[in-house]
Amino acid sequence: MQQRVVSDHYALVLKSCVKDWGAKPFRTLDVWLKEPGFTAMIKDKWESYQVEGNRISVLKENLKLLKADLKEWNKSVFGCVESDKRRIEMEIEKLDEEDDIDALEDEGRLRRMDLLSQLGLVNRKLESIYRQKARVNWLKHGDFNSKLFHSTIRWRRLRNEVKGVEVNSQWYEEPKVVRREAKLFFEKRFMAT
Repeated sequence: MQQRVVSDHYALVLKSCVKDWGAKPFRTLDVWLKEPGFTAMIKDKWESYQVEGNRISVLKENLKLLKADLKEWNKSVFGCVESDKRRIEMEIEKLDEEDDIDALEDEGRLRRMDLLSQLGLVNRKLESIYRQKARVNWLKHGDFNSKLFHSTIRWRRLRNEVKGVEVNSQWYEEPKVVRREAKLFFEKRFMAT
């Protein structure tokens, strides 16, 4: 065996760069719009906010308040769709087992029909959520939980991320500068004329 005089390994440089971009953006699910009472709840909440200031700061504060209210509404009213689906499927399975041994009464059959209807609604909600996250193309091919699906979501998030801003022919990536320039841009846009 021949002994090496020079190493064939390359130096590896790791750089850790954590930037604080502030709060996460305001997002909604399309399926919420189909939920009974959702738009009325939004309208009532929005009108109840008493925020003073210029238009852009009022909008910002109202969105912040609405985000908190939406989180609460999502937990209490909309609920966890996937756990609802599991619960409904388990109850249907129990009723099916009773039916297999001829122990299911008419009331149980009606309950099973109601549960199957609920399961259809829950499946449509889940499909809407998945469609919004992955776009229609991936759902058509059944890629609900594949590596390709998740890498596509990550890629889309990275692509939509604002990494910096150009000011006076100078590129800035510092979060403070990016936030300040974005604020100035929108203040000019929403300035009352």
